[in-house]
Amino acid sequence: MKLSQLLVPIVCAATSISFPAVVNAQVPTTQVAATTRPAQTPVLGENTVLHADVPYGGPDAQMDVMDVYSPRGASGAPIVLFIHGGEWSRGDKRDISFKPRFFNAHNIVFAAANYRLSPKNPHPAQVDDVATAIAFLHKQGTRFGGDGNKIVIIGHSAGCHLVSYVSLNPDPLNKVGMTPGDIRGTVAWSGGMYNLPVRYKLGGMYKPFIAATFGDDEASQLAGSPIHYVDSAASAPPFLIASVDDEKSQTSREASDDFRRAIQSHGGRAQSAVLNNRTHFTANHLLGSDDDQTGPMLLQFIESVTK
Repeated sequence: MKLSQLLVPIVCAATSISFPAVVNAQVPTTQVAATTRPAQTPVLGENTVLHADVPYGGPDAQMDVMDVYSPRGASGAPIVLFIHGGEWSRGDKRDISFKPRFFNAHNIVFAAANYRLSPKNPHPAQVDDVATAIAFLHKQGTRFGGDGNKIVIIGHSAGCHLVSYVSLNPDPLNKVGMTPGDIRGTVAWSGGMYNLPVRYKLGGMYKPFIAATFGDDEASQLAGSPIHYVDSAASAPPFLIASVDDEKSQTSREASDDFRRAIQSHGGRAQSAVLNNRTHFTANHLLGSDDDQTGPMLLQFIESVTK
């Protein structure tokens, strides 16, 4: 079957769209109990064209798919690729809330990708999938009205780790014929897993997830850490590293500042931002919602790196 036959657009004027449920990989039993949170169902704009479950060429036909939300009639638009969080072991590309409507309203193609999950698929499966998704959009972006040379990658939570890793360690992108320099910008939107051995030693809820994905020895964790590759920061894309201001996120905020300073000290471009009146969850969920004050800053960054 030709790729063009798979990309049957669905024009959506409704405010949201529902998808079938997806069963994620088994996660460590020490995870904290889930709290009641609002649904993160995709909110689409009147000009949104959805290409759902597009295979991007990874080894897992079920997991290695993305949804692409294009502004109707777009041509040569910047492309934002969003990588979800979930401790590398859960989460889904459809947990994106207001982002499709928000980016499409500003003539930006928005793509959200799934990737193989741990512990079934340990590192480097996740970063390899992210790199493959980037390469797919680089080659096929015009099919969705985008410019494959104007890709900005955004991650939330564990997704911050993944987009930062592929932006600094050239190996995953080299495997698919690209370099980090082919990415226009990298956005880490509320995360803190940039130095895994440090976070592992702090214990807490993240320790078993780090072990399940990267192993429990320091050498393996360091090799899986974005900060381990800051020597190549000068050839990496510019970073926007955003943190929330609530008290629970102090450790992640400090880790983000350390990461930014490490990038800058090695000749890279990185800037920090504080997302006021946001929690780790609402920073992601409310991005692009009505009266959101964080979206304009993100748009400014995207415009500056894709013009």
